[in-house]
Amino acid sequence: MNRYLYNNLTIEVFNDSTFSLNSNDNLNVYKNIYFGEDAERYPSSKHGIKLIEKDEEINNCLIIGSGGGTSINENSSILDDDNLLVCCSDSVFSISILDLKLNWVKKLDMATCFKIFRIENDFVVHGELEISRIDSFGNIIWQFGGADIFVSLDEEDSFQLNDNHIVLKDFTGTSYMIDFDGEILN
Repeated sequence: MNRYLYNNLTIEVFNDSTFSLNSNDNLNVYKNIYFGEDAERYPSSKHGIKLIEKDEEINNCLIIGSGGGTSINENSSILDDDNLLVCCSDSVFSISILDLKLNWVKKLDMATCFKIFRIENDFVVHGELEISRIDSFGNIIWQFGGADIFVSLDEEDSFQLNDNHIVLKDFTGTSYMIDFDGEILN
């Protein structure tokens, strides 16, 4: 679970993989449910968001993505002023913190969006097939793909964000170093 403090509110982002549409047996009941592309037909990941004030839940929503399955990890969501950006399956969702309404949802990888980080005034998304730089509105500034997926079976990190560049390692072990403009560095 990811937990953020925002003014006098606590925001919790968590996996809710057992949630089932139209079921009366769900652990959580959501005021709003937002879907990524094809997620109504092919849901693969479900992430809940709760807004808590003085230990009382005052609002909630659920985002449902399609594509590769994701879980909430340390870098799968990030605050952006009054918005929360969350990786869910093949997409990134932007949710307004004040009312938990959907600002936008963008499919940024053909398979899976694992992590999101702030770089300068934008964001970089570690996807399975693509590394994407987006602005606060989800517009793609650039994308970078390698010879294979950016996933490692060993303990080695396939994505490392540094002060002025990104180091990537694909499934075959090929390494890439790119700058914040998505260009390969020598």
